Amino acid sequence: MRICVFGAGAVGGNLAVRLALAGNEVSLVARGAALAAINSDGLQVLAGDDVLEARLSASDDPASLGAQDAVIVAAKAHQLPAFAATAAPLLHRDTLVVFAQNGIPWWYPAAGLQPLLDPDGAVEHVVGRERSTGAVIYSANAKLAPNIIRNTSPQRNRLTIGAVDPGSQARVAQLRRVLRAAGIESPDTDDLRAAIWQKLIGNASVSVLSFLDERTSREVFDDAWLGPAGAAIAEELAAVARAEGLAVDAARAAPAPGHFSSMLQDSRAGRPIEAAALLTAPQMIARQHGIATPCFDLLCGLAYGKAARLQARARATADLG
Repeated sequence: MRICVFGAGAVGGNLAVRLALAGNEVSLVARGAALAAINSDGLQVLAGDDVLEARLSASDDPASLGAQDAVIVAAKAHQLPAFAATAAPLLHRDTLVVFAQNGIPWWYPAAGLQPLLDPDGAVEHVVGRERSTGAVIYSANAKLAPNIIRNTSPQRNRLTIGAVDPGSQARVAQLRRVLRAAGIESPDTDDLRAAIWQKLIGNASVSVLSFLDERTSREVFDDAWLGPAGAAIAEELAAVARAEGLAVDAARAAPAPGHFSSMLQDSRAGRPIEAAALLTAPQMIARQHGIATPCFDLLCGLAYGKAARLQARARATADLG
């Protein structure tokens, strides 16, 4: 299968290497130091005691890569407008576009979300729901160098996918088989929305707290104070999901030891955090159902406050330079 991974970050790179080693024709959309290193030396994933290496076609110009059978968008939710601006050359009528972002996705069927998650409708216009495939990813990774990734959860690399439009279900099933053949778990699912909320509960109740506290996700999960706070946030969000008609509970699996959440990794690298999809969108849905979420609201306020301070500090540093 011809597969392009759009975004050569830790998650995208891990998926690309595994898919390439399984015999697929894999390309990457990358830029800067990552692009130069991948084109020079290939891409490497350290997974436990295993070293996985692949030589891939990589470019910062999607038009040079041509139309694909599937595109896995491994960029962050707030980067989707940039994806939409350059994605057209990667697409033909039957291309599947897998949106592997955290939080509430742009295509989620709830009132009032499009201005927040797809502000000018560019993603819907370029990709459309008929080609869109929702996804929930469980894979803990970190960049060690521009072309070297440590996969800290080698026994758990899962990409759950589901068709947004019923007409693409057969193609989604084919992609699911390709993922499984590459050693990437891809379970069947009747309703991806439940999986999205279950992952969101973990992100909000652990990953965002990791960003605020600047410790590993496991340390936050096990903390005598933050652990119960996370559990309270999980209960609130599970109530919202149930109001959406979904069978979701507040249970949370203990994170892998030693892993810093992607939100914390982004903030330390000076990148924006995934705020709209992870924080604002769930708040909006809760309000639509009239459900109070005081613990989650406090979390959102703290996260937005810290993000604003980091951005102000970065601007001040740039001005001094």
